[in-house]
Amino acid sequence: MKIKITLILLIILQLSCKNNTEKQIKPSNIGNQKVESQKKKTKGFDFEAFKISKGQIGDIKVGMNIYDAEKKLNGLSKKEAEAYDFGFDGGGKAYIYLLENEPVLALVPKMDSEVILVIIALSKNLKTNNGLNPKSKVTEIQKKYPNIEINQDLMMSWEFMSDEENNWNFVFMTDENERIGEYQQIDASTKPERTETKMDWITIR
Repeated sequence: MKIKITLILLIILQLSCKNNTEKQIKPSNIGNQKVESQKKKTKGFDFEAFKISKGQIGDIKVGMNIYDAEKKLNGLSKKEAEAYDFGFDGGGKAYIYLLENEPVLALVPKMDSEVILVIIALSKNLKTNNGLNPKSKVTEIQKKYPNIEINQDLMMSWEFMSDEENNWNFVFMTDENERIGEYQQIDASTKPERTETKMDWITIR
């Protein structure tokens, strides 16, 4: 009888220890899973390190050698395009850098050169130092620049706004049926009318 009671007590004690061990292990496992999940979210490209400022994006600057710039674009794939796609004539090349097939930015070198002529900010996750992004609406731009006007790009038939102080152009790939401004003179700037239109990219000169 004593042996049976002892066995029962041992079994109860083992079960109790097992439950306590499981309770202690589970939170640790959940914590590890959370850390792994956070790593997955932050893996890829650090947009915060690529703030758009005067003549540059992050540490990539206009006038830099394109190969030096590419060393700072780890985690992005590369696709070749035409400089004309971004409004630059002459038959040169442009290079688009993508994160999981989504364009982040493009570099346009000078013709027959490896020197960066302009940087094109494409992703909405890239921010200017005053809080705009390449998909901001006209109304959002106006809040930062109350007196800003819109211009036509006569070569490409697009429209753009300019921040001359920072060397930025806010580009809108509109056509004659969806103009943001009403132009009295073809080569003169005008007040924006369609203010809900989103820009397509920021050209950094």
